[in-house]
Amino acid sequence: MADAWTRRDLLLGGLNRLKRRLAERPDAPPLPNPVRPPGALPEASFLATCERCHACIEACPNQVLAAITGRGEHLDGTPQMAFTEGFCERCRACAEACPTGALHRRTEGRAADPGVAEVLTGLCLNQAGFAMCLSCRERCPEAAIQMVHLGLPMVDAERCTGCGACCFVCPTSPRAIEVIAAQRPEPPGAPPA
Repeated sequence: MADAWTRRDLLLGGLNRLKRRLAERPDAPPLPNPVRPPGALPEASFLATCERCHACIEACPNQVLAAITGRGEHLDGTPQMAFTEGFCERCRACAEACPTGALHRRTEGRAADPGVAEVLTGLCLNQAGFAMCLSCRERCPEAAIQMVHLGLPMVDAERCTGCGACCFVCPTSPRAIEVIAAQRPEPPGAPPA
């Protein structure tokens, strides 16, 4: 049977193959778009331009970028914001290192933002009622997070830059706050996604 997996398969690197296989199934729900580095081209153009050289990953002083694995050939090897080792200070070292222009060096404002933070209230310690966690609010460099009803964090999308500082400090596992990828419109004549 083609779908049978043994524990040995999984232990010998099969987890990534299994994730890729599940992601490529026609009946699988779509996975969220990866959160790209600041100044990234719209997704289809980014994928067509990025050479997967990892120069941006190596240049990041905060180790925020990581290569995607297990999402299928069209995404694997491309950079995404991971927020496991740090957060983005928008220094643009990644864009400066990019040899192809997949990351724009001079993009400013909302167009440069990787995304916007979103609270998963069901995972928040404050939702449980036994703690008053302020980690995300205290760490946000843009003061984009306020505590509202019962101390739940609320993100002001107009102020949020998607830097991921809130994700990085969130003490829950899985995290109660995550950055959702920015939707950048494709320029006219761009290849379809």
